[in-house]
Amino acid sequence: MERPNTDSFTAYLEAKQRLQPPPAAGGATPLSLLFKLAQAGEMPLADLQAASGMPFGEFAAAVKDLGNSGYLKVSGAPGYEAAKLTALGEDVSRLARPAR
Repeated sequence: MERPNTDSFTAYLEAKQRLQPPPAAGGATPLSLLFKLAQAGEMPLADLQAASGMPFGEFAAAVKDLGNSGYLKVSGAPGYEAAKLTALGEDVSRLARPAR
């Protein structure tokens, strides 16, 4: 395997990405968070993260992305936040529901 140019941070990140194992099949995704919320209605973030099985950093990024995209809304005092689907999030979760 060719060694990346140590002077290039981009090359370092690309090499690190290649060495990481691929995500497990059936793993949690931002879309799976929408499905969990569609089933539960409103859910405390701590419970949603536990139900997702996602690592905290990945979960936080997914919630942020889903909120910025208009699919869910987070409300509540720090430490007691809850997530709820928006109308758009409900539509997406209904349309993209996996086949059983």
